[in-house]
Amino acid sequence: MFNMTGYVELKRLLTKVEAIEEKLMPNEREMLHSLKAKYIEPLNPDPFDVTSLNVMLRNVEIRRGYRFDPRKDGGRVINLPRTGASKKN
Repeated sequence: MFNMTGYVELKRLLTKVEAIEEKLMPNEREMLHSLKAKYIEPLNPDPFDVTSLNVMLRNVEIRRGYRFDPRKDGGRVINLPRTGASKKN
């Protein structure tokens, strides 16, 4: 059975997150666009998706007290030292 109440709540959260899109980090913005595309048509909301939107809203509130600029501070780089091929004795 279709969960209309859950879908309406998810759409409300999507609207709230869209309103602060410029404050989202790149990975959060990517997730927002993915969720918008997923829920164009009415679907039963996945609890993980609802949690993700709530976490995005919370993260923006947490970052408010810090000097984060999503345009330049958001890139994730994993820079591990490279080593040559392992040599077995």
